Amino acid sequence: MASIAIVGAGLSGLRCATLLQAAGHEVSVYERSNSIGGRMRTDEVDGFLLDHGFHVMQTAYPTSKRAFDFNAMGAKAFEPGALIVQQRKNKAKFWRMADPFRRPIQGAMSGLNRFASPFDLLRVARLRFSVRRGGTERVFGGENHDTRHYLERSGFSTSMIDRFFHPLFSGIFLEDDLRTNERMFRFVFRMMSKGDMILPKGGIIAAPNQLAERLGAERIHLNSHVNIVNDTTIEIDGKPSSFDAVIRAFNTQQHLEKRHVWTLHFDAESSPLRSQHVLLNGDVKLHNGLIAHLAVPSDIQPTYAPPGRSLVTVTVVGERAEAAGYTDAAAVEAAVRQELALWFPSSSPAWRLLAIQHIEHALPEVGSDCILESAPRINGFECGDHTLHGSVEGALQSAESVAKAVDAYVRG
Repeated sequence: MASIAIVGAGLSGLRCATLLQAAGHEVSVYERSNSIGGRMRTDEVDGFLLDHGFHVMQTAYPTSKRAFDFNAMGAKAFEPGALIVQQRKNKAKFWRMADPFRRPIQGAMSGLNRFASPFDLLRVARLRFSVRRGGTERVFGGENHDTRHYLERSGFSTSMIDRFFHPLFSGIFLEDDLRTNERMFRFVFRMMSKGDMILPKGGIIAAPNQLAERLGAERIHLNSHVNIVNDTTIEIDGKPSSFDAVIRAFNTQQHLEKRHVWTLHFDAESSPLRSQHVLLNGDVKLHNGLIAHLAVPSDIQPTYAPPGRSLVTVTVVGERAEAAGYTDAAAVEAAVRQELALWFPSSSPAWRLLAIQHIEHALPEVGSDCILESAPRINGFECGDHTLHGSVEGALQSAESVAKAVDAYVRG
């Protein structure tokens, strides 16, 4: 049995720790903050569960299936597809874009909207078939350009790209021009077509909590100031400690460019949506809108809000707010409220702001110049989504690869 130190109690560090402990090693996890989870955290405010950023879990992620028990989390799913809002003659018009394979009737009715042609819907079906073929490795092969060029190359109309793909994937990738590598787009679209977007009953923190419970609280040391001396030695609050291996479960290249996001959580008397979808802003690209998308987590998981109330969560891509000149919380809130008033004029003015979060290091930059692979790059003993791609899958897959490498190393 080897002694192993893991510095960082985010999702990747915790998953790596549980695997090494299951392999028979003595594991100690050190976290400099006062809580686990990294970017996957949840605060409780006035009876509401407020995730740090709008988070969902994907049931189709292969490593998530191995790492988590979704049933034990009490997870519930969003409806497949999305709602799209557009301004028409100073009035908001809402359209439903349903998944025709899982909701055939609603999917057929999606052809009645005014931004997706029948040819676009056929191309969605062709795209779905293409990305679902073969293994995950296949979607990381082929062309290596940006997402927008991939969609244009696939024949989608400008309207379909700007009103559907842009608000959906800019909110996922946290960038404003669909410059994310097309391999990442193909991977995410594959996962969305094969599974559900779910929310745990106790907030997104339920995911790291489940890993921590398996590991044991005595193995996790919070508020630890750790200096990594080398691959076998760390200093804990200035005192040296030796291990058979030290794993860095954080991004050691903090100077690299990252993407940021604003998330606003509102207390509403009732849900503004009539279905359990995410609402996309179909005008965000065309009319200088600010909001990328809006969701009502309490429609999916009633535990996200107190009885008789609804939690409305709004996502604003950081670089879009920056380009519009909104760089502080008050300015972002004012602009968001102005846009919400166009969509929900009778209800949104009364919504109470619970929290506004500016998450400055939400995702690593993954442009078309990044070469994405289906297996993580291992820099020594370092794990995290930055070694593969910015997603739960990237974090977990990296953890599994590093755990395997460390286990082999300490066994000689």
